[in-house]
Amino acid sequence: MKRKRIVSILIILLVLVMLGSCASSEERAAQKAEYARKVKIALDTRAYKISINRMLPMGGASKSVSYGYSIEVRNDSLFSYLPYFGRAYQVPYGGGKGLKFDAPIIHYQEAKKNNGSRQIDIELKNEEDEYTYHFSVFENGNSSIDVQSRQRDRISYSGEVIFDK
Repeated sequence: MKRKRIVSILIILLVLVMLGSCASSEERAAQKAEYARKVKIALDTRAYKISINRMLPMGGASKSVSYGYSIEVRNDSLFSYLPYFGRAYQVPYGGGKGLKFDAPIIHYQEAKKNNGSRQIDIELKNEEDEYTYHFSVFENGNSSIDVQSRQRDRISYSGEVIFDK
């Protein structure tokens, strides 16, 4: 009798735990969908910020990046605050601005890919150089960025779309 009661209690607890995990997976799915919606709106309105967490210089090893480096697109301007490691061919004395600048966007092109990502190509220039930024942004906010310059080696970054709280 006592054993049956313990088994009954264990079965009830097991059912409650299973129901709780179903609810949490539904909540996670809803959170993912909401985040994907926010990413879509940000990309559609050209108002997004990508926080950088890794960089891969051409011909070098991948490096972690401390918090604070980012790329932001606001309407017709790009705000680049990125570290740069690599070979520079012709830059101002002292290294110039590197990839820490803001400039108006000359050309903005976007395409949706089969895997759900969006490919964005941005061309711009400042007083030092001409740049092309290639973004791949996924629904979950993960992003990869390739930066090409006329006066510096190519460099890649990875990060994620962030939203102001």
